[in-house]
Amino acid sequence: MTEPDRYSFRRYLDAKRTVDRRARNHRVAAAFRRSLAAVDEPVALCEIGAGTGTMIETVLEWTPDTEVRYTAIDADPTLVDAATDRIADRAADRNHDSDRSGGPIRIDRDGAAFEVEFRAEDALAHLAAHVGSYDVVIAQAFLDLTDVRAALETVADGLCPGGVAYFPITFDGVTSLLPPVDTDLEDRIERRFHRRMDTTEKVGGETGDSTAGRHLLTAVPATGGRVVAAGGSDWVVRPTDGGYEGDEAYFLHHIVDTIESALVADGTLAAERVSAWAAARHEQVDAGALVYLAHQLDVLATWPGTA
Repeated sequence: MTEPDRYSFRRYLDAKRTVDRRARNHRVAAAFRRSLAAVDEPVALCEIGAGTGTMIETVLEWTPDTEVRYTAIDADPTLVDAATDRIADRAADRNHDSDRSGGPIRIDRDGAAFEVEFRAEDALAHLAAHVGSYDVVIAQAFLDLTDVRAALETVADGLCPGGVAYFPITFDGVTSLLPPVDTDLEDRIERRFHRRMDTTEKVGGETGDSTAGRHLLTAVPATGGRVVAAGGSDWVVRPTDGGYEGDEAYFLHHIVDTIESALVADGTLAAERVSAWAAARHEQVDAGALVYLAHQLDVLATWPGTA
């Protein structure tokens, strides 16, 4: 499982479902659910960077008695197709309409309809073109790919009065793999990996932000908004009884490969040494011995005129 062409981003997104579920901050999630309950129905919700649709399933579970019109956006059409199939299967499991012809998928839920429209396009451009259209915007594990302040301004524009923005699993500058395999190299790998995140063009031509979580806490008020709730949502992946939950071994292999690929492309550290480090990490995963930590924040925010 150590060849780069063996890795699938789609499978990675599915594999991290259990990691995200453990990590999500329950206090911030509870504040978000209270905010959803306070919005007049139907709730117009837009998720940017929706991936394979795992957050859709979470909101579906959180809103059993609430009518929701959910717009799920991702720039990758293959991920949009995967999300469409996932939610259509969910609808079919409930013995409701699972039409996959391209229109919205509707799940009736005893009268509280949950309708999902999927769009393959630039999510921030969509919000910029739909000013004041949404009661709720969700961006999970997304803002570290952007210029945080510019993205917040666009999100705020997309919200209508009474709306909220929920930013779960926002990376915040700590990547740690244990136990160490090259003590002299470990800190340099983390620093260069984060530096690579900060200097490589990503969403909309912007560079990423390896400390997006903490920057949210100041960027929200700097753009005229208010932080309603915030808390840690760290990824902690560790073996139990010699193995990992679900598909989390694949998740770890993908993380190691991502770090290796970024550092080899960066070129600051010797490629041979980085590859040897990565090979040792892959062996630790296969042996059920690797522990992975990543620091993240969940943030719930509003802007003037919102609840």
